[in-house]
Amino acid sequence: MEPRISVASIFKAVASLPVLSAASLLVAWMLWNQPDESMAFGQSATTLPSPAPKTTQVLESPIQEPSSSSAITPVTTDPNQLVLAAVRQAVWGPSIYCRVQQTTNVFGQRALLIGELRSEALSNSPMRRLRYTARVAVGETAFDLLQVSDGRMMWTRSSPNAPPKRIILDQVLQSIPSSLQYPDTRPDVQLLLAVGGQAELLRGLYHRYNWYKAVSGKIGGADVWQLVGRLRTEPTRIAGNAPIDNMNSDIGSPSKNLPTEARLTLSRSTKLPYFPFIIEYFQRSENASSSKSPFELMSRIEFKDPTTEIQFSDKDFERFSETVEEIKDETQDYLPTFRLSSEAFRTAR
Repeated sequence: MEPRISVASIFKAVASLPVLSAASLLVAWMLWNQPDESMAFGQSATTLPSPAPKTTQVLESPIQEPSSSSAITPVTTDPNQLVLAAVRQAVWGPSIYCRVQQTTNVFGQRALLIGELRSEALSNSPMRRLRYTARVAVGETAFDLLQVSDGRMMWTRSSPNAPPKRIILDQVLQSIPSSLQYPDTRPDVQLLLAVGGQAELLRGLYHRYNWYKAVSGKIGGADVWQLVGRLRTEPTRIAGNAPIDNMNSDIGSPSKNLPTEARLTLSRSTKLPYFPFIIEYFQRSENASSSKSPFELMSRIEFKDPTTEIQFSDKDFERFSETVEEIKDETQDYLPTFRLSSEAFRTAR
C-alpha cells in the first residue's frame, strides 16, 4: 500500500498560496487520505452536489493549436503583461461581488467549493475591504474557508486544523512611499498592493507561471482573452519585492503538488476589464501517449455573475467572532525586501 501524504507536507505546500489556490491542495490531501468510511474535522457533515463535467470548450485546449474553424484570434501582446493588467484592475478596480465555484479532481474523486466574494474599493486607501467565504465538500465531509479584511488588517482561515493567519495591511502600506500608491505607478508596486482575494490570486499566477500564449474569442457570449502558462524555469523580468513573491516563484524546485500548467480566462469588455472569469490548473498526464491530451484538469475556479452594482455595509467585513488562542502573523512575508525608490522598477534577481 502506498504511503499517504502527510498533512504537514500539504500545509507546507499551501503556506505560500492565496486562500483560493490553497483550497485545491487541501482538497487533494483530503481525497488522498480519505478513510473507507468517512472523515471528520469536527465540522457538521454536508453533502453538496458535484457539477456535471465540462465536455465542450470554445477556446483551445491547453498547449494545443486552435482549430482553423474556431472563432479565435492569436494575440500579439505579451500574455504576462495581460496578467499584470489584471492584477492592477483587481487592486484599483471598482467594488465587485461575485459567486465562486471550484471543482477539484484528484485520484478519481471530485471535490466542490462554493462561495461568495465581496471586494470593496476604498476612497482613502489602495487596500480594499474584502470578504471571501466558501464551503468545501468532499463526499460527506465539509469545512469552511474565510478571508476577511477591513482595509487595515486581513484575517484568513484556510484549513480546518491550523491557526488563522493575519496580515497587518497598514504595515504594508507604510513600507511603500505614498507617492507610489497610485494606479499608474510602477507594476512592481501594483504587485505589492495585491494582498488577498482575486488580486493576490493573480499575483501568485503571475509569479508562478510563464504566460507564453494568448488568444482572444468568446465564451458564453462574453469577449475574453485566454492565456496559457507553465511553471516558470527562470524569474520574471518584472517581479514583486516581497518574500511571498519568491515563495510563489519557487524556481528550480517546485512542489510536486503544484499543477504544472495553468489557463486563465480574462474579460475583454470595457465594463469588467481583465476580470478573471475562469482559472484552470493542469497536471501532465502520466499516460500521455494513450490519452487525447497530455494534460489532465486538476482544478477549475469560476467567478460567476460578477456585478459592480453593489453596496456593502460594515457588517460584511467583520472578522470571525470566535476566540482565537493562536495567530500566525504573515505580515513580514508581504513587506518589501529592499527599499522602494522613485527609480524605474527593479528586475527579478
